[in-house]
Amino acid sequence: MHTSIIKVYNGRYGKWEKNAKVTLHWGGLLNSGFSKAVYTNAQGIAEVQHASTGPATIYVNGKEQGKMRAPGTITVTI
Repeated sequence: MHTSIIKVYNGRYGKWEKNAKVTLHWGGLLNSGFSKAVYTNAQGIAEVQHASTGPATIYVNGKEQGKMRAPGTITVTI
């Protein structure tokens, strides 16, 4: 099992987003599907556990927020 760390920053309010729902999506032929949803902690950090690797799309509260190479670490601004 792999772990990716996604930090969610709320640009409107200038703070880390607490309780944001984060999922990763893989759209390849062999690696396809979503990770389990994880909610951010008080520091805006979500540790997403997943089996798939490679390019993934990041969703926060159901909205696409960018792409990353998983496993990895990234900060997204909502």
